[in-house]
Amino acid sequence: MSYSIKMADCNDPATDLALRKLIAAAYHTEVLIPEKHLAAQVDSHASMQSFFLVAEENGEVIGCNGFLANDFYLNDTHYVGYQSCWAATHPLHQGKKVFSSLTNEAKTITKEKGAGFLYGIANDQSNPILKNKLDFIEIPAQVLRIPNLPLIKNNYFQKGASVNYNNACVINEEQVRAHKYAQTPGLVKLVKFNESWLWGKLIMKKKYGIKIPVFYVGGVQLKEAGDLEGLMKQVFRLHKPWFLQFFSCSTNSFNGLLKGWKKPKMNGFIFYNLGMRAFDHFNLMIGVLDVF
Repeated sequence: MSYSIKMADCNDPATDLALRKLIAAAYHTEVLIPEKHLAAQVDSHASMQSFFLVAEENGEVIGCNGFLANDFYLNDTHYVGYQSCWAATHPLHQGKKVFSSLTNEAKTITKEKGAGFLYGIANDQSNPILKNKLDFIEIPAQVLRIPNLPLIKNNYFQKGASVNYNNACVINEEQVRAHKYAQTPGLVKLVKFNESWLWGKLIMKKKYGIKIPVFYVGGVQLKEAGDLEGLMKQVFRLHKPWFLQFFSCSTNSFNGLLKGWKKPKMNGFIFYNLGMRAFDHFNLMIGVLDVF
């Protein structure tokens, strides 16, 4: 291997610039992401520290991969999951297994830290590498888009369903929401009903040749199953979207409260167990992703 793997300090201006130039080159764009954006992306305030790894060859950064920490709970046990994000390899250095080397180093580091797992949603290039060469598994995702039509939206509720967190790996949803709010306070919306709440972003999307408002749910914290209807009514009343959209891991125990889920165009959630015990439900929604 002609390159070395090491930790990178995103708060260092020179390192930040090198990473932003690398990402622009890897994704074939001339526009650099904003200064300090990467440092803010991984500043999640979890119980373990997030980090960036870089591959260097002859003093040049040729690859990078961020690992964003979040706190999770499985029944009464606390774990930390690290999301793989901001992976990039310079086009002139592809074929050197840079991404694989970065991921394998992250496995070692996070296992030594005592973390529970690595996860994320990979793009079409990295997804087969993670699954076929690096021993990750893929858990399919599901999507559900509910129109703001009184006679239709009530048909999406699953009658008799209940909230079930038993043997579910559940993310600290408030930690995720606060992290996203710190990055884009003008976009993140919080809606409450009784002791339950949900958060998301109201975004204008082009559809039918026009731009329409869609509320993308980032995450949900439910006390009672019946609160979900009240939360959704609040979203439609306060923000007036044409559609409310959920994007969720297929094993999320929340999914059983609604019907009409479909397979999305995006890849599923990838997962690598670092030693935690098995579970039945992975309670993740799209809001956890670094790009949400």
